[in-house]
Amino acid sequence: MKRPLFGLLLLALLGPACKTGGAKAPPAPPAPPPDLLRPYARALLVLLHQGDTPALTLKAGQRLAGECDVAVRVRSVAFDKGAARFALETLGLPRVGESRPRCKRLEPDLQLALTGFPSGPVTPEVTARIDEVLQTPEAYLRSKGTAFDRPAGAAPAEVASQQPDASESERRLARGVVAWPQPLLSVEALSRVPNKRAHFERLVAVEAVVGTDGRLYRPQVKTSLGAAHEDAVLTALLFWRLEPARRADGPVGARVPLEAALRVY
Repeated sequence: MKRPLFGLLLLALLGPACKTGGAKAPPAPPAPPPDLLRPYARALLVLLHQGDTPALTLKAGQRLAGECDVAVRVRSVAFDKGAARFALETLGLPRVGESRPRCKRLEPDLQLALTGFPSGPVTPEVTARIDEVLQTPEAYLRSKGTAFDRPAGAAPAEVASQQPDASESERRLARGVVAWPQPLLSVEALSRVPNKRAHFERLVAVEAVVGTDGRLYRPQVKTSLGAAHEDAVLTALLFWRLEPARRADGPVGARVPLEAALRVY
């Protein structure tokens, strides 16, 4: 009777250890966003008015007010219980003409919730509301009174240039240019550092090709920067929209020097 009793006692002691010592199931991956929300995932957009509010909830019919527009990247998007929820990464401050955002503070990470929608499938009503708050660069330009209706194209095969290292073909095209590119929308790049003493602002020399679609291609940072700061500038340049160079017969690609603002905070 002693040996069976000892065996039962041993099983009772080892049982919990076997349960807790086993491999834990990996966490379930996040559910993919509904079809109508998938275009927002990883999108580069402009959050209107309240980019200095770290957690922002907007109810149905609520209007935004404020002067802090920020360029953001959507880290994640989900729709749950009638609410569209966004995790956003702040990338920069958009500028159209002399208009510049006024932010009380700079928040590297933002949470946005749009509530008040019916539970169930995402409808065009949801995306229309999102587009009022998170705008594409083109929509942002329109909201500032500047029309930009050039669809995205491809990098031009031939470009005009007056740069010192321009090739003969670039110089030949440049002789017919009657107007060189002019920025319509620029974005001041933001780079976050933990050291409070390292904060500064500066202009960064950049060279890029401006396509006939008014977007930048093959940008190169000419100012010496650390890798993180250079990446911040290159990402901000993705928002830029410009009036392309123009010859008498129409727009032409152009390789030009630019100045981009960088704020390290």
